[in-house]
Amino acid sequence: MLEHCNCGQRYDLDFRLVDYKKHVSIDNVPVLICPKCEHEEVLPWLRRDMAALLRNLPLDAEPYGLDFTDFNELAHIVYTIFTCSAVDTKDALKAEIMASCASRINALLDLYRCAGDVGDSSWMKEIEARLAQLTEKVCVNGQEVRFSPA
Repeated sequence: MLEHCNCGQRYDLDFRLVDYKKHVSIDNVPVLICPKCEHEEVLPWLRRDMAALLRNLPLDAEPYGLDFTDFNELAHIVYTIFTCSAVDTKDALKAEIMASCASRINALLDLYRCAGDVGDSSWMKEIEARLAQLTEKVCVNGQEVRFSPA
């Protein structure tokens, strides 16, 4: 994760409401904010997922809102830890995120096996997408973790 802004100030993490084309309000988007120059950007490791979500949003109905943490596993984990955890250091935050990611990966793999046992291919594809959101960006026990369906 980026630590410092171009102006040299350390970024703060926050969750913001993002309006897309004045039609969709997306809440709880993790952003880095510079307290000095007020530069804001979506967390770099979530940009691709955010772009994919935006490409697939319907814009032909009435304006509506959604929560980014409902669409992204990693954003959900970071948000939960950020809002509910008592950790007070960057290292403790990273350790808790990594532990939560490892736990969620294991739970999703269990669900994937269940989906395979019942032959539900659409459920398997949904779980694969959720696993990809985590495993493309996560290291567990110092090793990069990637999921690839067998």
